[in-house]
Amino acid sequence: MKTMSTLLKAGCLLILFALTQFGVARDARADDEVDEVLAKFDHEPDIREVQVAAINYYNVSPQKISSLRSRTRSKALIPGLSVGFTNSLSSFNRSVDDIIFRNVGIAKLENQNADFVGFSASASWSLDRLVFNAEELDVMSLIGIQDGLQREVTALYYVRRRLQIEMLLNPPKSLASRLSGRLRLEELTGLLDAYTGGYFSKKIAKNKGVAARKIEKGDTLTAESKGGDALRMRLRTPSTTSQAGTSVKESSTR
Repeated sequence: MKTMSTLLKAGCLLILFALTQFGVARDARADDEVDEVLAKFDHEPDIREVQVAAINYYNVSPQKISSLRSRTRSKALIPGLSVGFTNSLSSFNRSVDDIIFRNVGIAKLENQNADFVGFSASASWSLDRLVFNAEELDVMSLIGIQDGLQREVTALYYVRRRLQIEMLLNPPKSLASRLSGRLRLEELTGLLDAYTGGYFSKKIAKNKGVAARKIEKGDTLTAESKGGDALRMRLRTPSTTSQAGTSVKESSTR
């Protein structure tokens, strides 16, 4: 009885192991199919490339924000300068007439003119901003813009990718559906270009050009290899013929 029980347990374990391996193999085949479909879009930039292109285009990269924050804090070390300039002109006229001693003569006239020019300059520091500068809050608000930008670009990217896969696996039958799908795809591509300054389409065109050159190069190599094989065949044929002719002559001579 114990032997039968042991055999049954071993058989159950073998069956469970076989089912597990079958499931793993089936999942592996399914993953291979998924990878094969996604490989059709290898010429397009991945999501991180698009996110980086967007934040660089809007100038809200982490490096830029960190630089602005440090410059905002060190701003307190730079003094505020004020320069002043003053200029005044004055003219004074006085007439003196001695009514007691008329024999002195006619009245005396005095003219006085004055011109004053002044310059002033001052410098002031706001050292309290080294501890806290309210402008840092404005700089830190750029992080929210960066986050929202990446979220928007990510959503557009994967909406477009799902549309591409849907059109690939379930192509629309009617002309209207095909036109609608094509226009929607172009719309999403245009939005991604708007967020990245045209980087998205330029990158796709560049990758397609590289892929086309690789294909042309591969075709050339294939043609060259075929030509080399043909050449080798032609080179081999005369030698074989000559060898056959020589053997015939030898036999006839004999």
